[in-house]
Amino acid sequence: MDARKEREDQTGMDRHVLEDIAKAAVARVGRAAADEAAGEGAAAEDGSWELRTRRPWTYVTPAGVARRDQGWKLHVSATPLSAPVVLARVVEVLVRRRCSFKFAATLAELSGLVSREQDRGSVGKFITVYPADDQAATAIAAELHAATLGLPGPPILSDRVYRPGSLVHYRYGVFSAPSVLDNDGSYASRLTAPDGTQVTDKRNAWYSPPSWAPCPFESGQAPVRVSAPAAVLLADRFVVRQAVRHNAKGGVYLAEDRHTGGQVIIKQARPHVGARLSGRDERDALRHEWRMLDLFGPLGVTARRVLLFDKDDNLFLAQERLEGTVLSAWAGERKAEGTDPHWRETVLALARRLAELVATVHEQGYIVRDLTPNNVIVTGDGDCRLIDLETAAKPGTLIGRTHTPGYAPPEQEQAPAHGPCPGVEADLYALGATVFYLVTACQPMLVADQAGQGRSWDSRVRRLVGVAAAGDPVATELAPLILGLMAEDPARRWDLARAREFLSGLATPDQAGATALGLAASDEAVAAHRLGPAVPDGAGAARWLGPAVPDEAGPAHRPDAAVPGGAALGPVEQDRLLRDGLTYTLRTMSAGSGGARLWPAIGYGANADPCGVQYGAAGVLDMMASLLGPEATHLPQDLRAHLTTGLRDGASWMIRRLASEHRPSPGLYFGRAGMAWALHAAGAALDDHDVRSAGLDLALGLPVSWPNPDICHGLAGTGTALLHLWHATGDPAFRDRASACADELLAVARRTPDTVLWTIPKDFDSGLAGVTHYGFAHGVAGIGAYLLAAGVALGREDCLETAVTAGRTLMDAADYHGEAAWWGEGPHGGAKMPHWCNGSSGIGTFLVRLHATTGDRQALEVARAAAAAVHGHRLRSGTAACHGLAGDGQFLLDLAELAGEPVYREQAEELAAVLWARATLRDGLLVVPDENALDVTFGWNTGLAGVLAFLLRLRHGGARPWMADAPILAPRALATAGGRA
Repeated sequence: MDARKEREDQTGMDRHVLEDIAKAAVARVGRAAADEAAGEGAAAEDGSWELRTRRPWTYVTPAGVARRDQGWKLHVSATPLSAPVVLARVVEVLVRRRCSFKFAATLAELSGLVSREQDRGSVGKFITVYPADDQAATAIAAELHAATLGLPGPPILSDRVYRPGSLVHYRYGVFSAPSVLDNDGSYASRLTAPDGTQVTDKRNAWYSPPSWAPCPFESGQAPVRVSAPAAVLLADRFVVRQAVRHNAKGGVYLAEDRHTGGQVIIKQARPHVGARLSGRDERDALRHEWRMLDLFGPLGVTARRVLLFDKDDNLFLAQERLEGTVLSAWAGERKAEGTDPHWRETVLALARRLAELVATVHEQGYIVRDLTPNNVIVTGDGDCRLIDLETAAKPGTLIGRTHTPGYAPPEQEQAPAHGPCPGVEADLYALGATVFYLVTACQPMLVADQAGQGRSWDSRVRRLVGVAAAGDPVATELAPLILGLMAEDPARRWDLARAREFLSGLATPDQAGATALGLAASDEAVAAHRLGPAVPDGAGAARWLGPAVPDEAGPAHRPDAAVPGGAALGPVEQDRLLRDGLTYTLRTMSAGSGGARLWPAIGYGANADPCGVQYGAAGVLDMMASLLGPEATHLPQDLRAHLTTGLRDGASWMIRRLASEHRPSPGLYFGRAGMAWALHAAGAALDDHDVRSAGLDLALGLPVSWPNPDICHGLAGTGTALLHLWHATGDPAFRDRASACADELLAVARRTPDTVLWTIPKDFDSGLAGVTHYGFAHGVAGIGAYLLAAGVALGREDCLETAVTAGRTLMDAADYHGEAAWWGEGPHGGAKMPHWCNGSSGIGTFLVRLHATTGDRQALEVARAAAAAVHGHRLRSGTAACHGLAGDGQFLLDLAELAGEPVYREQAEELAAVLWARATLRDGLLVVPDENALDVTFGWNTGLAGVLAFLLRLRHGGARPWMADAPILAPRALATAGGRA
């Protein structure tokens, strides 16, 4: 259930309360004004108002009043409990002042605005006021402050409070200026400075007005803090020197206790954040956690408490610092290293300890209610403790629902927003899920099937466990425990006594071997759980667009039964994911509706360019076009007809959309280069001269000098598209422009005798300004791949030499964990990931091409080590092409074809098996969720299109999309390696 739906559950009966209050207040003030005018014998002013709701906001605008593009705006905060009174009083003031404003449309929306999950820069903004000028802003702020003084509401971190204790806040920002596409390919609110330059209107979690906007408020004369203090003293005792994390609720800090000399963890709860209609907020949750520390700290379940204190209405809890690593990080690190000879004993000891901790909580009459790997600390001596016990509660008591996806049983996820606390069975499920993560480092997240189409939850869990446990003797050994605890029916879950008895029976290696042998099902048993009989290649369109083949219901839940799954995904399952994914893509397309997007997008993608590759139409259309090429002989005719119609409609929509607004970004994945590529591909597939020409014309207008050098947003992406189009058309204009891009990239490279790096300029108007990355999306690997292709195609030794140096730079920067190679974000370090955008997969993508071009054996060896990281991380990876299984699988197919080693194709099939296990039913079709594992979206790099492109290549072979590989790869390397049943 998504967060908005959960909030609607809480306040669904109240969805019209705020709107009704606003309408009544507007009407009342209007009547009063008319009566006053009539009494004075004057003509009444036109008092008409427009109320328009467009979730999540209701906009209230007086007739004939134009709103400014930008200026000093006011925000008024509230809690769900105070909101009706706050709104009524604010509307009285604003209607008399004939001032435009908006407010959160429902109490559910306001609950989201004050929740701990809200972005810190937006928390608490219940009402936004758009004064006509600065003089009006100061006058209205004074009236609103007086009208709402004493009512509760959270502080608004992006603003400055009007007066101490006030609900009224102010900041300088955009009023009505439309969002525009920025240099990063996303829509942004832009402020215009007096000299005409534009800057992004950032909602920082601190007051940060532009320097050129003089503040009209008296309280704004105090200096604005521009840097954090080196240390803060709290309660005259705790010296805070480091923030562990920040969120809307407040910070978590590491501090020195001056009384003991030791270190403590300090948690903060800001006033009224997380406020509920009950009047409780996150401060109450922190007080409850204080009580849980008092109960469970002395029992060795969690940390010991130190002090609870408040400051300026903020509540702080100081507790013992537990030395260790959260289980989520600990298990991932151990699986990545893969060298612990005592792994089995370590896992069993931790599993037993987890069961003991849960048993202790239950013995005190409580349940944990949110047991996850993030709430477990593994200490240096191999012990573990629970942390963040703020959700612990007694079964049957009235509580608000809380859960972590993947670790809560279905009945907890589907429970009402307020109701009785579940029983111990909820913790049993969470214990099984946590042990599953402990042994596999695989998140047990499964996106719920669409209502009314649900498969057996037990069969889905068994499929995921089977895929994760394949080839892993310790995971296979623990599978009965995991499946027994994670049973869908609470009454059939193993209790703690049975779980502990099972774990006690796994004491010796001999027993472990026997158990593993007994659970390792035969290949025939595994195959029996596959998706029905194989579909003959001649089955035609029914195989692709016909009724979905039902997924396996699975046998009756038996934890001791053979686990279905297996490591690799077979051709039958590959065909179903392809067929269902393509069908769902076509069904959800909205080209004829005149909408703003061809396919829906959520989260960050909703603000991205709807024409781009990353989140938009270009990537999906290119994938569709690849299915209509002359080599796509496997495609049934009626599916070809459906795709042809969809591709033609989509290309027409995209051409119209491109003509309607300016797009600065020239990059391949977020910018115009990818759009030009996709339109040309669509035109070629449709044999449509106009569509093909639209793509070519767009490409010829791309800049060959641009501050950002990368693939995603910048010049290397432009050059890649131009090089591809030169090979596709033979037009020397594309060759010459591709060469000019190479010139620019060589000119801005930062060189030493042994390295080459590219930095996005610090003064460039971009969210990436100043970064220096190794990865493919924004750094050395992607730029090196373009220069390598350009060097071969254009016969340029300077490009080849720089590409070789780029390869050396990356090979020298590799960080080895066992056989696996990892890279930080750049020379500065940073997170190590295995993915295309910023990690092993993308760097390996370049290195394997460097080997194919130059014969460099070291490049091949490092690429193989990158593949070890990719394959070893598969169970922890998301689904997408950018930073997930689809992009990682493409690299493994590259390596299989270029190195001529089938093992990497087999590994790609194992990645596909994880995609299969994560798939969800939508509209009767089995489709793979997107990068967030919360819904199904369609962007090539973040959603379904990239997954389908990987599966298509896995099943039927072909070149890797979005690479200018023609001059690099020998014909044998591009020949199909798939298509085998």
